[in-house]
Amino acid sequence: MDLVNAVTPSLSGVLHRDLFWMTWNTVLAWIPVALALLVFRSDPQTGKRLPVSPVWWAGVVLLLLFLPNAPYVVTDLVHLRDDIRAIGNGPVVSTVLPVYGVFIISGFVAYYLVLAELRGFLERSGFGAWRTPIILAIHFLCAIGVFLGRWVRLNSWEPVVQPKGTLERMVLALTWEWAPILIAAVFVATALGHFVTRAVVEASVASARRGARLVRSLRLTPPRADQV
Repeated sequence: MDLVNAVTPSLSGVLHRDLFWMTWNTVLAWIPVALALLVFRSDPQTGKRLPVSPVWWAGVVLLLLFLPNAPYVVTDLVHLRDDIRAIGNGPVVSTVLPVYGVFIISGFVAYYLVLAELRGFLERSGFGAWRTPIILAIHFLCAIGVFLGRWVRLNSWEPVVQPKGTLERMVLALTWEWAPILIAAVFVATALGHFVTRAVVEASVASARRGARLVRSLRLTPPRADQV
């Protein structure tokens, strides 16, 4: 009971301070998942050729504009120090860290799901051999996008609604002397986060499938005579 009394006020404070922006950033992180399901699950009946529809390519561009929002969540750790400072002597491990953990995991799961859809699409389109370089290129593009979003405060929709002003801000930011270092750091964090998330998710799915097969086999196997 003492633990509950100690945790509740601190957890309530964290949610009060962070719920709005965490919810908004989570929604932005999962928009690419919906776009990926629309873009990569569609069957344009083109065999092993890439679709030529302008609408499809517009969807791909829109997906790439929003995709950096998924790994962007890792940069929200900049708020962690303020939250730890705000709760004072309150319990950090049982309040602040779980909230940030769920938030960041959600973003990388969304990122994994988008790239999983992309890998499946490339396989079906006959470009399976290009999966690794394309995924690395997307990590790099997302690193640039995260850099522009965090340090330049550029939003995903600004290249569409304000193309000229956005281009000027991008050129100015990318020519900053610290830009390559920050982009490289984000690239490593994005690639590593995706690698770990993919390993955990796919291992969990494989384990769940083995368990389901085991349960089905036990149900379908008739009892032996000595068990009746």
